[in-house]
Amino acid sequence: MKAKLKFFLSYTLGWLLLFLLGKIVFLLYENAESFRFPLSDWLRILGHGLKMDLSATAYLAVLPLIILAVTSFLHWKIPYRLINAYTAVIIFFFLMVSLIDLEIYKYWGMRLDISAFRFISTPKENLASSPVWVLVLFPLLLAAASVMLYRLYKKSCAAFLVDADRTGVRGLVTFMLLTVAMLLPARGGVGVSVINAGTVYFHRESFANHAALNVVWNFGHSVIEQRAYENPYIFFPEGDPEGRLEDLYFSGDSTVKVLRTRRPDIILIILESFSAKLVEVTGGADNVTPSLNALAGQGILFDHIYASDSRTDKGLATILSGYPVLEAIPILKFAEKTQHLPYLSKSLKEAGYHATFYYGGEVDFANMRSYLVNGQFDRIIAEDDFPPSYTAGKWGIPDHKMFESFLDGVLNDSGPSLNVLLTLSSHEPFDVPGIPKFGSETLEQKLFSSVFYTDSCLGRFIQQLKGSKNWDNTLLILVADHGTRLPDYSEMREPAKYHIPMLWLGGALARDTVIAKYGSQADLAETLLRQMDISTDDFMLGKDLLSPASRSFAFFSYRDGVGMLTDSAAISYNFNTRKLEESSGKVDESLVNYAKLYQQSVYQDYLNRGPDRH
Repeated sequence: MKAKLKFFLSYTLGWLLLFLLGKIVFLLYENAESFRFPLSDWLRILGHGLKMDLSATAYLAVLPLIILAVTSFLHWKIPYRLINAYTAVIIFFFLMVSLIDLEIYKYWGMRLDISAFRFISTPKENLASSPVWVLVLFPLLLAAASVMLYRLYKKSCAAFLVDADRTGVRGLVTFMLLTVAMLLPARGGVGVSVINAGTVYFHRESFANHAALNVVWNFGHSVIEQRAYENPYIFFPEGDPEGRLEDLYFSGDSTVKVLRTRRPDIILIILESFSAKLVEVTGGADNVTPSLNALAGQGILFDHIYASDSRTDKGLATILSGYPVLEAIPILKFAEKTQHLPYLSKSLKEAGYHATFYYGGEVDFANMRSYLVNGQFDRIIAEDDFPPSYTAGKWGIPDHKMFESFLDGVLNDSGPSLNVLLTLSSHEPFDVPGIPKFGSETLEQKLFSSVFYTDSCLGRFIQQLKGSKNWDNTLLILVADHGTRLPDYSEMREPAKYHIPMLWLGGALARDTVIAKYGSQADLAETLLRQMDISTDDFMLGKDLLSPASRSFAFFSYRDGVGMLTDSAAISYNFNTRKLEESSGKVDESLVNYAKLYQQSVYQDYLNRGPDRH
């Protein structure tokens, strides 16, 4: 038993050290990039990447542990030979992936993943960028290093198995428990979110974040994700006229100015699950959001805004990047794509702003960290930045605590600034402190109570902000990340599921009004930046809601289809049946064609975005 335990410890330690060595080799090989960074950043790369190295090590150790468990009653030569064969294959795979990654990164600017194998049918074109010496040396190095590492493994690790005895029931139980224990480092800990690429992101420079990735983990993750590379939504052949969707998004050259200043301090509060069905001023339930209802008459209410999808991560990309993420697009999972998105934060930073993002939960959830780092936020303040005593629910710090911290940050900020807060208490399971306003017996009661609680936190925050010297130069934007099925259990295809409030407030506003034009979260960036005379050329799929020339429409996406709304009609088109599931008003063929074109165009843009366009 002791011999097999020593094997396990040396085996896992060996892989961990090998991954650390691989990072150092990567940094040395990519010296044109890495030598720009101080030694302290090199150490941070190794430190931040350690969690992913542990995850990869745990995954690699699972099969040997299972072999040790199921062969507990068999002759020692059987596990010895099985594990040796497995390790030989893994060593070869590790070296092959690592060596290809070294060369490919110089040209693609991304760590190796399954996308490289899309081009295996055209090796000549793919190898044209690499010098001849690399093409000759790498196979030789792969063979030599594989033999050397395997021999080292045989001497340092496998030697413990040579004289190992049968371990019987005790060995079976021990190694099965160790197998289960490996799930913890494999998933990245006990938190709500599992490990993802964003977990290791820590630096404003993309290279440092890429260097922290474990290339074996990254490659394996991309295989499991099975990212699509062909557009399944081709409704119009290539010969059709181009630019039709761009024509739909045309906003003209002018807009109605509603700001007193071109450079206000901007506060953006993204309200978790604040469906319009819960807000009285947008046609929702009475008295669930009394603060928001009272504030609606003090600013600009956009009362026909629709979320692009049903998830917070997709709502973030739609709001902050003006990118209408489809249900079928998990774009935040792929940092190499999000680094090529437009960002409201980037555009404002180019105009002299600094940007801070606040969230009371785990910022690694849904790969949010890599997305925010790629958005060049100067600071990302999340659950780990607060004392453990602050955390009260499943998702993290309750909203009243976060609003208090957010207020301190805003009041002590020196402008011009963009401060973003993503709330969380109105996310299921709807944990809120105190006595639930509407009870907690049913899901609907819990949702109503949690939204009421967050609304009260919001009301206090705005009241305190109004009493400060900051208010006169502040533009405060409230918008939901997505809608909800509750109340009434709307079907995924129903427009009511996606209807959300958006309200602009603050002393920087020159007027108050209601905007009845149909629009999307994706229109926020375009509308705001045009108010500030900042270029919106990168924001291709958003329109200016305040421009007289822009059209009144909104899209939303769900698993089996896409919806479109205008002043006169609403449709939901199902891609499986190729028929309308919902329709109302004056529906004509052009609406259906626009819905199809929207899905086709946005999905194709997703496929083309970033280094994958190679």
